[in-house]
Amino acid sequence: MENEQFEIDNITGEILVPYCDKNDKELIQSSKIKAIKLLNPNDFVNINGTWEAKRDALIKILSSLPISYSWEIKEKELTNSFVSITGMLTITTGNITRSSYSIGVCEMNELKGIKSLHFMITRAETRAIKRAIEVLFGSVINWYVVKYLGKWWFHFLKLYYMKKWNYFNW
Repeated sequence: MENEQFEIDNITGEILVPYCDKNDKELIQSSKIKAIKLLNPNDFVNINGTWEAKRDALIKILSSLPISYSWEIKEKELTNSFVSITGMLTITTGNITRSSYSIGVCEMNELKGIKSLHFMITRAETRAIKRAIEVLFGSVINWYVVKYLGKWWFHFLKLYYMKKWNYFNW
């Protein structure tokens, strides 16, 4: 890893690994293109000025691409007030395998309605896998946000909802 060389695409911010096999590189690129084509603006939500991919969008990316993947829970901490789950998502495309560790936490006081350990555990695990997918497909997600959801899209949505909520006399 110390002698590993890479380049950074100044437009997308993507890390490019120039030494990888040509077929693997083409497979990765076609997977990214397919992932971008799967996404649409409804797959994102703007939270305090930052676009976040929704869980369903990330699961759509993971389950719809010609890749193999595995999710493994590495560590769990469970108390009456919170759950912490550490997991590892491993994705294989061609001869390239990438992995990401991630942590998901849920506190009992976050839950509405029925407060049970089951819901705390599932929410923590969902958060962990969501973060792992975001790490492994971050370049695709970031490119989509910059290309399709830039500031103009935020202003469009703002005007749309202002009209919907009758802020204007349209």
